[in-house]
Amino acid sequence: MKITDRYILGRFLKILGFALLAAIVVVIIVDTIENVDKFIDRRVTTAKVAYYYVLYLPFIIVLTMPVAILMAAMFTIGSIARSQELTVMKATGLSLYRLSAPLLTAGFVISLVMIVFADSIMVPAEDKRNSLKRQLIDKAAPAEAVVRNNVIRPGENGWVLFAKSYDEKRLSGKDILLQKFTDSNIDVSIRAAGMFWADSVWILIDATERTFEGLSEKEFRHYDTLPAGFLSHTPQTLSYRLKKPRDTGFFELIELIRLKKLMGQDTARDRVELYLKISHPFINFILVIIGIPLAANPKRSGGAVGFGISLIISFLYFVILRAGQSFGYTHALPPALAASIGNLIFLAVGIVLFVKARK
Repeated sequence: MKITDRYILGRFLKILGFALLAAIVVVIIVDTIENVDKFIDRRVTTAKVAYYYVLYLPFIIVLTMPVAILMAAMFTIGSIARSQELTVMKATGLSLYRLSAPLLTAGFVISLVMIVFADSIMVPAEDKRNSLKRQLIDKAAPAEAVVRNNVIRPGENGWVLFAKSYDEKRLSGKDILLQKFTDSNIDVSIRAAGMFWADSVWILIDATERTFEGLSEKEFRHYDTLPAGFLSHTPQTLSYRLKKPRDTGFFELIELIRLKKLMGQDTARDRVELYLKISHPFINFILVIIGIPLAANPKRSGGAVGFGISLIISFLYFVILRAGQSFGYTHALPPALAASIGNLIFLAVGIVLFVKARK
């Protein structure tokens, strides 16, 4: 690595660290002010509050990294542009493309790191934080008082259970579909109007059972009541709360999508979130591409101007991101396109700015 590369990269990383730290402090202060009365009312200890915000850190880092990395890119190039260092470097034969190499490399590496960081650190931390939040802040209703909708649970021996609604207090469900799979083929399908828990077994009400051999229906039976002793599901497993797709691990989400497809459930929302786990981190790399040519113009290299442009660009990206998600959820766009439309638009803008920038 050349001296120029080390100089630019070192300045970029220092500004990135400062911007990220500032963003973390601001988010924590705002969240603390919002919840301090609840912490006091519920007599939450300082240790638990500190632990809550330690668990919050990974999410804040993932959320604010794009803003921080854009500011770092713009402030790095902007500072050497204002001091005429950029002009001197160009005079030695180094083009803007060459000078951008360490920042682009850093942006790409950070994007890859954020994919792993979000899945292996943020997701488990968010799971613990949400559980702690329910206890310390929300005072969530007891599980036995909850009626859950669209419950889907895999079980042993290939059985998958779907309940349109499940009452955790009465231990009963309505509109039940049970299916047994072998190598993605349905062996048995049972539909029931309802079910209830009695004597350590689920009792199905008004059930119809169909067995299959290959693609052909082999047998059809109807039962007024059918003890489902073949199910490994218990009231505890049905009461387990599936996490939001955003707070679910990548491979765990793939398995959930597979099960929903087998059960004939809509997977658009889950697939959008799955693709976002890959596409969203790469906005860090794309924002570096945008920030460099914007800051290379001395007229736009001032600190206040760079800060303002960074906030505007970040705001526009998150608006487009949310719009893409909504279109993907409603099948208006394919999930992969819905998850990456923000990246595609901003990448196109970045390439145009780079091509038009003074080399």
